[in-house]
Amino acid sequence: MTARGDSHIVMPYSKIGLDMVPDQIPEFAVESEHGTDVFRRVDTPKERRYHYECIATVDWSGPTPEVTSYHEDARKAPERMIAAATRLRETSVLGQGFVLGDPRSYPLPDTPGAQLDLFVYLDFFRHWQITAMEIARIKALVQSGGTLKPPDISRIFRLLLDANQVSQAQFFVKAFFPYLLRVSQEKKDDRWQNAAYALRMIGDLQLRAGQKRQALQAYEASIALADNPFRRGLAIQAAYAAGDRAAALRHIESYEGQWRLPERLATIKAVMTSSETGDVL
Repeated sequence: MTARGDSHIVMPYSKIGLDMVPDQIPEFAVESEHGTDVFRRVDTPKERRYHYECIATVDWSGPTPEVTSYHEDARKAPERMIAAATRLRETSVLGQGFVLGDPRSYPLPDTPGAQLDLFVYLDFFRHWQITAMEIARIKALVQSGGTLKPPDISRIFRLLLDANQVSQAQFFVKAFFPYLLRVSQEKKDDRWQNAAYALRMIGDLQLRAGQKRQALQAYEASIALADNPFRRGLAIQAAYAAGDRAAALRHIESYEGQWRLPERLATIKAVMTSSETGDVL
């Protein structure tokens, strides 16, 4: 069975004018629990909608910045991720404290670039608040004994993943992972494949959390419901990260039986087949 394309939670275009200059909006960064998260705005022009998603995290703890990429664009251009994180640190208006109820404290950008930054971050702030409120609402619902349908489950994981809220996601993983595993075992997903999609996103979140084996379990459960090269590739990467040579080779064999192995996965295959241990590069 071939899976549908993995979709996104999107929002209507803002009324502040950002819809007029989508091609001028670069990646931008915010501080997070893991380092500096780099976001991009993803536009759907035909629907006049967009969403923000975290595509990388820059870690400054070492002698040089280290980029962890979550999207192909970030993997291809790590220097852009570092540039976005550096811009956050070096643009004074982005670090200025202010009080929402006191306009006298509001930041005043003094360059065209900083002016665009101000509107980007203002829109991101609005989006972030809506996301945070929705996550809190769903959490309270679950804690009170409420239940969610599969589309709502996949939606909450999309919100968590886009915002890179790995720590917050653990509550929802604990709440919904057992149920989703049962759906996978019983092959009872809905026609939109919401369970498969939610499982794939749990894999992404757990891989970011360092829970490599649980990430692999989630990816494999997703594949059991609906296979595609993207999900199969994620399973290979999770098995590789977990040091599970047998699982990695099993998924590589399945991948090659259906699709051509891309360079990144071919590198993993070369490592895994060159030694008995399959040591990580």
